[in-house]
Amino acid sequence: MNEFGPMGSAIFTPDHMKEYMLPAGHDPARETNPRAGQWDPRRMIGPFKPTRVLSIVGTNPGDYAVARGFSSALMGVQSDGLVAIRNAYVYGSARAYVYRSHSGRFGLVNSEEAYQNLSRFLLGGLRVEVGLHGLDFGNQSDRIWQAEIRLALRWIPVLVHEQTANHYCPVDLNAEAKELATPLSPVPLVTIFLQPREQPVCRYALDLKVISLKESGGILCFDDHLEQIGDWEDTLIVDVALDTEGTWRTVTWQWNSTPSRRIADQEELTNRLDWETENTSDSQWHVSIPVTDIGRALLGNDTRLELDISQWD
Repeated sequence: MNEFGPMGSAIFTPDHMKEYMLPAGHDPARETNPRAGQWDPRRMIGPFKPTRVLSIVGTNPGDYAVARGFSSALMGVQSDGLVAIRNAYVYGSARAYVYRSHSGRFGLVNSEEAYQNLSRFLLGGLRVEVGLHGLDFGNQSDRIWQAEIRLALRWIPVLVHEQTANHYCPVDLNAEAKELATPLSPVPLVTIFLQPREQPVCRYALDLKVISLKESGGILCFDDHLEQIGDWEDTLIVDVALDTEGTWRTVTWQWNSTPSRRIADQEELTNRLDWETENTSDSQWHVSIPVTDIGRALLGNDTRLELDISQWD
């Protein structure tokens, strides 16, 4: 690729990437990652803010058929068949992980998942950053802690965000507890863009599943492991209600384990977010939602979901 660049592939070589990714006037030799000692294209340079970027990360290499599957086999499971998960996002950007390959009939480009994420990113009215805070593994720090997360929107037949162990991309909770942003540990946990214009009440479901394995001498132990059974699992249901002008007025929530009937049959959720006491500015809010009693017993008494909500346009 470096020498000949067949079929235009030279655009992916470092020298060519520096030409079109670095702003004019920036010396490529000086724009380096201080840790690796070389330029890192995941780090945006210049006045354009990473918070204005959405990175859609594919996690399904199996459906990438280019080069008769050679590319997929070479890249391995933590990829979309062409790009590794660790390289598929911009530092500081919002991320959406979806189970799609790089391209093709089952690829990202033509997928419903990408469309739903992009439409909300480009046209949504609210940005919600959800973080998992207060994690305290105590005397269980010798365990490898992971979380699976899935984000669903009512009336949409696909998941708009999905990180699972089956797809080789669970959330690294050990890193999350230390607020270390890694390829498998977004900080915040997930960023959601709300586009509640078509319906007066929009319902969102954030499914959380915590898994742990004990590590001894660098080797994982499966003695007490039950495959597919999480240490704790629950789903946070959130309703965003709008006024007649299309702006939000109330947000209510409830854990799926608490009602005595199907959550789909429950028109109103039981808990209302208090905007008056949590208002940090005219257009930004910070609110907390505690996990259930079972979740706190496992993850720490202060474990909670923190939501940073701001106007988005």
